[in-house]
Amino acid sequence: MLPRRQVLGGMAVALASPLMAHAALSIARIAVPGDVADDLPRFLEGRDVATLQHFRGPHARRDVMELAFLLREMHRALPALAVELVRIDSYERLLIELSAGRVDALGTSAWQLDLAQAGTTITRSSALLANGEFVVGMYTAPGNQAALAVRKRAQLKDLTVVSNSAWTADWNTLGKLGLKQVMDVKTWNQMVLMVANRRADLLLAPFPAKPSLELVHEGNTLVPVKGVSVALIGSRHLAAAHTPAGRQIADKIFPALAARVQDGSLRRAYTECGFRNPQTAKWPLINPVRA
Repeated sequence: MLPRRQVLGGMAVALASPLMAHAALSIARIAVPGDVADDLPRFLEGRDVATLQHFRGPHARRDVMELAFLLREMHRALPALAVELVRIDSYERLLIELSAGRVDALGTSAWQLDLAQAGTTITRSSALLANGEFVVGMYTAPGNQAALAVRKRAQLKDLTVVSNSAWTADWNTLGKLGLKQVMDVKTWNQMVLMVANRRADLLLAPFPAKPSLELVHEGNTLVPVKGVSVALIGSRHLAAAHTPAGRQIADKIFPALAARVQDGSLRRAYTECGFRNPQTAKWPLINPVRA
């Protein structure tokens, strides 16, 4: 039995209100981290997900936007399919439960390399973010002048970076940058502390959607290395299990998402939610990646 299941009652009504009284109503179990489930209603602020026109707001961010975007497309293409959000806070567990068919689909995107480990037990969508489109910053302590001076890849060779080897895209990307030392640190809290206390020089993190671009975590403030960014290697996709509801999502929703990629509306949503930060959009990549 999966822990901490949450039926998103209001969303189920929004997705399938004409049929909610029928006992045989189909339900899609959509797996999401708990914080995404919590922030979705804050992001919506009473709006009906079915009629969303933009993805801006104080609680907007990439993973919340991806879930809202998915639910909007489900309302349009599968109006009789109700939604149950299954809260799973471990990225690795999300993939395990999907592969086992205990959930029907992911509610936020995952890396292609990780999804490939599931083999033929799942179907993945076309790329929501193509190879190299997931762009992040290099963050350091405000007084770390050596890190703040980095503008070229060669300047990274004597610096220490912290990451988690389980984060395949980050780890693979750092492995190709020619760094002498990448430290395997298992928690985000520990990473931030190590960089803040100058026991490491850098970590990778998405740029926050705020003017200062500062990263603040439990009283510690990190700042971006200005004028340079990093493209993570790999593409990101949604995925569905080979369950009845999962097959409906793969057959009806994944083509709709591919169309939204092609017409630019998904890219616009990534910009509106702050993932594509206009302040850093023209910062050159330290590691240009071919799509």
